[in-house]
Amino acid sequence: MYLEVQTGRGRIDLLILHNQQKYIVETKIWEGESLYQAGKKQLAAYLKLEKALEGYYIVFDHRKQPVPLVETEIQEGFTIHSYVIPVTQEVPSQLK
Repeated sequence: MYLEVQTGRGRIDLLILHNQQKYIVETKIWEGESLYQAGKKQLAAYLKLEKALEGYYIVFDHRKQPVPLVETEIQEGFTIHSYVIPVTQEVPSQLK
């Protein structure tokens, strides 16, 4: 397992080598639908560069009403498993 691996297109968040296969994990914080979709394209570019077949896209959604999402799709010929994870936090001044 390698963290923040440098590539010609930026840094891969997490590269996992398991049974001679490469798996790439990209993480983001929710910043809107267009950036969510752009992150999948970024992951597909990393998969192509590393000659990996599938990747995992983990997005943390910190909006007031986060929406969980799990989807798998083919992006530019690569399998991308996407997970939007709700993150709810209380504002420190509201803690009792």
